[in-house]
Amino acid sequence: METTEQGFSVEITKTDKHCPAGEKAGGRYIQEGRNPVLSCEGGCIRGEIARQAAHMVAKEEPFRRGCHGELLTVPGSALAKWMTTAEKVVLIDGCFLHCHGRVLENLIAKENLAIFDAHSYYRKYNDNFDIDEVPEAERKATARLVADAVLAGLGKTAKSASGTGAGCGTKTAPAKGTGCGCA
Repeated sequence: METTEQGFSVEITKTDKHCPAGEKAGGRYIQEGRNPVLSCEGGCIRGEIARQAAHMVAKEEPFRRGCHGELLTVPGSALAKWMTTAEKVVLIDGCFLHCHGRVLENLIAKENLAIFDAHSYYRKYNDNFDIDEVPEAERKATARLVADAVLAGLGKTAKSASGTGAGCGTKTAPAKGTGCGCA
């Protein structure tokens, strides 16, 4: 790994392989004008809640789930093309490290990237790491809270959400690192 004052680079072994399902989905999502949703994929409770929230957001129109692995390691794939050329890419970062946000801000045009800080909705888990330290029902409820806040920040309301849609109700993406501003 090469390190500089401004960042570091990681060399990834090239592959000539492509995911057949990803090629179909990427081509279809480009054609349909879908917006990718990516998330923290960390192995801790914060990453798990961000991941679940991303799945919930991706079920709404016009969103679909993106694959960060393919984006980062198979740049010639249809999924990578979709994610780098989409009108809007939604990222749900899971904690204060903003790992995915720091990577994506160098891959996707700033005006096309909406970064949401999910961590602001579950700071009470700061001292937890293991996913199972938080009961499954609580994980799902917290992920729903985050998903609703993301949708509200994007000016959308989840069809599956109760009432008029939880969250702060802003119509624009919040500033990086601020969540929706209602935490």
